[in-house]
Amino acid sequence: MTARTDDSPMNQAPVTLLTGASGGIVGALAILLAQAGHRLVLSGLDQPGLDAIAAEATATGAEVATLAGDLRDRDLARSLVQLAVSRFGRLDHLVTGAGASRPVPMVEMEDEEWDRLVDLNLSAVFRISRAAARQMIEQGEGGAIVHVSSIAHANGGANLAYGSAKGGVATLTYGMAQQLGRHGIRVNAVAPGIIDTPMVRNGFAQQFNALVEGAAVRTPLGRLGRPEDVANVIAFLLSPGAAFVTGALIPITGGIEILSPISTIAKGA
Repeated sequence: MTARTDDSPMNQAPVTLLTGASGGIVGALAILLAQAGHRLVLSGLDQPGLDAIAAEATATGAEVATLAGDLRDRDLARSLVQLAVSRFGRLDHLVTGAGASRPVPMVEMEDEEWDRLVDLNLSAVFRISRAAARQMIEQGEGGAIVHVSSIAHANGGANLAYGSAKGGVATLTYGMAQQLGRHGIRVNAVAPGIIDTPMVRNGFAQQFNALVEGAAVRTPLGRLGRPEDVANVIAFLLSPGAAFVTGALIPITGGIEILSPISTIAKGA
């Protein structure tokens, strides 16, 4: 895959800001983009996790800057964009992968948890996108933004605050694509299904084996997703190959949302 965005000057490697980059999907994406020649700004809650990803990325020859923090901090979005500009002189791409959830019934959820999860999974996405878009518009050379939504946007998920926020991310994607297209900025989103990440393993620690077995039955591809499955699609959306793709929400689910034929359900397999 080429390392250059469709909008970056041909003599420069693109600068890509990744949130939620301490591991999981975005950690895998960071390594993939580093191998493709991107210069990276990595953000996440876990500094040791960021350091590990940064070390692996720099081993490929990539230039990497990191800044740990909680994106609910209203100043962090601006600080991350400023870091990209001060270290690399520009910003070409943004991937919003930071997020959190846990399984909890609606009737057991307190207001504080609702507010916290909606702020992190939706409002913080808006804030970092606004900061990045302002910089890209000022540069006048376009760019690409990819949001990480979730299959929960369509089915509510195991946490309604998370699912509702991810639905908001889908709506944000469509609106941003409309408003930023005239500046040459493409905005897309991916909606992963059940991916084998630390968040899923921790959230379903007691039921993880059941998840694996259920995926073999419910998913046409017969397995859980891997972080690399999602990372490869995001990398494509950042690439020149997706130069005419904007406002898209791409499910990466192994087909789990497809209703099984009645004959399959009747057989229990």
